[in-house]
Formats: sequence, structure tokens, C-alpha cells
Amino acid sequence: MDKIGIINCYKISKKCAGVGCINAFNEKSGAFDKYAFRDAEIVGFIHCSGCSENATAKVIHEAKKMEERGVQTIHLSSCIKSDCKWYDDFIEKLSDTFEVVDFTHSNE
Repeated sequence: MDKIGIINCYKISKKCAGVGCINAFNEKSGAFDKYAFRDAEIVGFIHCSGCSENATAKVIHEAKKMEERGVQTIHLSSCIKSDCKWYDDFIEKLSDTFEVVDFTHSNE
């Protein structure tokens, strides 16, 4: 079974409950279409620590907790892709341990 973690944007999480990400997973659409014929589950859904200078270190710390629960793949939410200055750094650092998918769903 594929165990998935999702990391979304803290700032945007104040006005978004993650419904687009969860719906995309449930419908196997967007970035989750690759799981259409595989068993998969979301094991963790966390947000970054906000726009702080140590944002990457905090994301890695939280991702390690998901790794302990068997997560092999982390999806960075579409909101992080569209609005985060640490986006590329997140991908680079998380890719050392996880398969990283750079979005969750379309913003349509």
C-alpha cells in the first residue's frame, strides 16, 4: 500500500480546510491520478510552520514524523506551489528521503 503525506501552506490553511487536496485524493484526480489502480492512503496531512526563516527545517522535522508512520511519498499542496518562497528548497530537501510530488490538485 502506498502511504502518502500532504504538506500544505500554513497561511492558506487559515482559510482552506484542505478540501481540494482530500477530494483530489478521493477522486484519484490531479496529482493523485497515479494511484487510480493502487491501494493508497493518506497517513499525514500537515501544514508548514509559516513563513519563517527556518521553514525548511521545520518541514523536514514534521516529515520525519510521517516517515516513522511509513510515508514514502509526500505531496506538496498546490497552495505551496503557488505561494511559497521555500518551495524549491522543500522539494530538494524532502527528495533526500521521499518521493516528492509537486502539487495536489488543479486550482480550477
